[in-house]
Amino acid sequence: MRPTKSVSQMTSHISKAERDARKEAEDQVVNNHTVPKVYDNLNKEERKVFHRLKKYNDNFTEADSISLNMVSMYIIMWSQLKEAHNELDIMDERLAGLERRITAIDKQINQHMTALCIPLNARLKLANDLAKTMIEEKKLEQMEGTKEFPVNPLDAVLEQVKAMG
Repeated sequence: MRPTKSVSQMTSHISKAERDARKEAEDQVVNNHTVPKVYDNLNKEERKVFHRLKKYNDNFTEADSISLNMVSMYIIMWSQLKEAHNELDIMDERLAGLERRITAIDKQINQHMTALCIPLNARLKLANDLAKTMIEEKKLEQMEGTKEFPVNPLDAVLEQVKAMG
């Protein structure tokens, strides 16, 4: 299945009502106009990284706060370990332990970076599904709104018979 596109990137021929519904759903789900919050326990360097990452994508929301904060912390940890690694001699026995820790932190960074990418795709898919639901609801409303029952001419005759009898 192909990834869902944003309404602004769609090139298919869709009706104005469908485009409006998709745009409204996307605004609710993707661009919910919240911003990621920085944790109080981040130090000055980690906060700088957090704000730099936040600038890279306008679609980050408050829901992305955890991953952004964790990535910020792990990036600083990784750089500190890398500095310590560079200071050691190649024959130093502590080098292997540092390399294992660097690799573990690398995996954590990748995990949280992936988590930051998934929410946008998931939000676009959710917005698409929400738009489909809204379109179906509007169609049902239109069908119910135009549903007028025709007057049966025999009803008038029946009323006259009841009135006479």
